[in-house]
Amino acid sequence: MRRLGNKERMIEVKREGANEYLLIRIDPDDIGELESKGIGERRDGRFILRAVELVYLAMIGYSVYIDGYEIGIDELIKHVDNPYALSVYLDMRKRGYFIKPTPNGPVDFLVWDKGKDPLKSSPSYMIKIVTEGLGIQVMNLLNVLKYSEGMGAQLVLALVSSEGVITYYKAFTFKPVKGG
Repeated sequence: MRRLGNKERMIEVKREGANEYLLIRIDPDDIGELESKGIGERRDGRFILRAVELVYLAMIGYSVYIDGYEIGIDELIKHVDNPYALSVYLDMRKRGYFIKPTPNGPVDFLVWDKGKDPLKSSPSYMIKIVTEGLGIQVMNLLNVLKYSEGMGAQLVLALVSSEGVITYYKAFTFKPVKGG
């Protein structure tokens, strides 16, 4: 197991369903840190994490246990449904943003500006992943754009190339100013 300083960091989860993991055990001090960084979510008195979050935690030094077994980063990556989502998640974390996966919505991630508390503020951005070669249908794009603007967030398209290079594009509706 890895050690950070004098403190061993460990997280134990139980597989809850498709890409969801129920927190079983963690240092009580660490749970507040996770929440303040936008990692995991409280739901019905339980704390739920996603596979991309577990990969990130393993990368920053946590020993991750799933259903009682220690799982390494390589094996954790196999639990991630969308490798493009993992790339975007890790890239945004590396850039210092707080990012949360949104598994059942029209966007892939919610993102907070640097320095914003995800517990006390709304997300500034919503990310939709677009993969090279697959693209996105215009009506789908317009619906996602309408959704994000309705929620008060800027839509960002994360274009992931076949080589794994990520380029971010802000999307918005153009509202002409009426002349007088």
